[in-house]
Amino acid sequence: MFCPNCGEKLESPNQRFCSRCGSELQSTPFFETPQEPVQQIQVPPVQSVPVYETKPIKTGGPGSYSKKVFAFGFLSLVIAGIGFSLDMISFLRFVIPIYVFPRLLGGPIVLIAAMIVHFIGVIFGVVAKANSTKARKHEMENTLERVGKVFGILGIIANMIPLVVINIALIIINVPYSPPPGPIYP
Repeated sequence: MFCPNCGEKLESPNQRFCSRCGSELQSTPFFETPQEPVQQIQVPPVQSVPVYETKPIKTGGPGSYSKKVFAFGFLSLVIAGIGFSLDMISFLRFVIPIYVFPRLLGGPIVLIAAMIVHFIGVIFGVVAKANSTKARKHEMENTLERVGKVFGILGIIANMIPLVVINIALIIINVPYSPPPGPIYP
């Protein structure tokens, strides 16, 4: 009989442990040809593997950047609404004569105020977009940041259109009208 683990010849058939490797032997006799001892394979030493710096796992809810994105984007839209209101008041003053609604504000002061408000709205929209970029780098992706980003983009668009239209309207209004030379009626 031989040891099934190392192939050593057993001294007696009733032996319970191998005298060479110490492994427990089966109670039934094991009759086989001796096995050659298993050769040890030399494994070359493992070279060091480069470890790259890992980014921290983003966890939790909306962070401070996401909240700023939403706040500035929302304010950009609110400011666009305020600017549109000032635009309408100024437009009504040009359309409706002053003797119909004498207490209605209007004129160039309200138009300039509307332009300033729209410019501030564009700035808030740009700040929302900038904070959105920071939020994507430092925070987990979340809905608040996405909504704020959309609000910021819409705020930029809603505030830029009146700025362009108001300037074009001012240029058209301020171009002096000169009638063609010569008599009007022949």
